[in-house]
Amino acid sequence: MTGRGVAVVIGGYGAVGRVVATTLARGSAHEVVVAGRDLARAEALARTGPGGLIPRGLDLADPGGLDGLLADATVVVMCVEQRNEVVARACLDSGVSFVDVSASADVLAGIERLDATAKRTGAAAVLSVGLAPGLTNVLARRCVDRLPSAISVDVTILLGTVGDHGPDSVRWTVAGLMAPPDGARRPGRARVELPGFGPRAAHQFPFSDQYTLTRNLGVPVTTRLCFDSAAVTAALFRLRAVGAFRLAGRLGWARMLAGASSRLRLGGDRFAVHVSATDDGGGHVWSAVTGRRECHATGVVAAEIATGLLDRRYRPGVHHIDQIVDAGVFLTTVQRHDLTVHEHPQPSPAELPADRMPTTQEG
Repeated sequence: MTGRGVAVVIGGYGAVGRVVATTLARGSAHEVVVAGRDLARAEALARTGPGGLIPRGLDLADPGGLDGLLADATVVVMCVEQRNEVVARACLDSGVSFVDVSASADVLAGIERLDATAKRTGAAAVLSVGLAPGLTNVLARRCVDRLPSAISVDVTILLGTVGDHGPDSVRWTVAGLMAPPDGARRPGRARVELPGFGPRAAHQFPFSDQYTLTRNLGVPVTTRLCFDSAAVTAALFRLRAVGAFRLAGRLGWARMLAGASSRLRLGGDRFAVHVSATDDGGGHVWSAVTGRRECHATGVVAAEIATGLLDRRYRPGVHHIDQIVDAGVFLTTVQRHDLTVHEHPQPSPAELPADRMPTTQEG
């Protein structure tokens, strides 16, 4: 390897990882290592992808498996949920920065506890990097920046039922449906006008944003989910309401349900992420991002953050994405990856970055 910065993408041939790896290889002068247990898949991506991809075998069950990679790495991007805290600790102990695309609150909480280690070694770890959490965090920060008097924030995610979902994201969604609704929070169902989709019924769902954003923003945050097929949304949440998913979980049917969910073909691959903020004086703003293929969106967000770490733009410590990026600038940046930003009301010139690309105004 050369003296240039090296990005190691663990799970770099998976649904999200291959987007991260190829985006980094195309967009930077840094070397990109595609690492994972299946060396043949890493080698296949290196042959067919852009130049600069280096395949490496890595078994996370091997305690010494990371040592050789960390000797050369500048940043590690974790695209699988397997021993995440252990990998993060090894990276940060070695002064290697770390990005994790995990959406699980317990995984994120474990890595948050490594903040002192990161500051001691001068490394940075960035969490909540992807679609949700990720773009949701950036949009929420953008709304609160525009409405500082906000007393509540609502996050709505519409997912396509067809697309580039990886097995981890399908399993995570099924696990969320199996979790009992939190009756202590605000009403679970809301009707939301989503750009490109119109009014949709969305249901409370345990995205990690409701915890991290409530803490980071100091404003209560409610997170909801729907699918591009209204029929699929209605059916799944009706089953959840009567406890069918919790029963399936107790019977050990999670894997079977994840497999069945991955074969749904009743919609398309478009998604929408919508965040609104409201104050007690009637003030209301919203921002949204729409696009195609959720794993593509997750991958390009992670790649942009990894690029920032390679260029040493972020301070040492463990941070969620909304704590280290300028929301307006970042939303401008992601538009180069076939994502569209929508905002209401129309931002004033003072609210726009100097190089802000045009956005689609809705509502």
